[in-house]
Amino acid sequence: MSTQTPTRTRITPRPAGEDFARIDPGDFARAREVRADQVALGDTVVAAFPGSHEPGTGPVDAVHFTDPYWAMPGDVDPLCGCLCCQADAYARSDGPLVLITEGFPWDGCDIHPAAALLLVIPYRCDCGCDTTPPADWTGYDWDSAPSLQHLRETGRPLRPGEALDLDLTPAAR
Repeated sequence: MSTQTPTRTRITPRPAGEDFARIDPGDFARAREVRADQVALGDTVVAAFPGSHEPGTGPVDAVHFTDPYWAMPGDVDPLCGCLCCQADAYARSDGPLVLITEGFPWDGCDIHPAAALLLVIPYRCDCGCDTTPPADWTGYDWDSAPSLQHLRETGRPLRPGEALDLDLTPAAR
């Protein structure tokens, strides 16, 4: 998935403690480094490798985000007024930028140079739902319990007409 050589980055252990959200060890074991322009809808973004896309950069350690988030990639809006989009570092970028998410879980967009490396846990859904990016998120089910469960498990709420079979029978004691 990555076009970078393995010696350019180091995946450091995930910090523990109350400042960092817990990630299931099995999920973290699936984490892969990918270019920002290869991050897919629903991937969980765990860390960045600052400067890894710059020529001549030595090994770069993963900088873990305190709160991993799911990706909702899109086009960068040059007219966006959020602080992230207007920051000098991005205004001076010498290549294309990629929007990883727009405002969630923070107030501003999360944008990266297309060649920058991110650590992601690839999206995985076992329910057979359609994982292609939508043109419009407004029709999605953001309220029902099954959709919120799907959102917690996969990083995407259910689309209109999708259903999730939940086993609501009490567990045997």
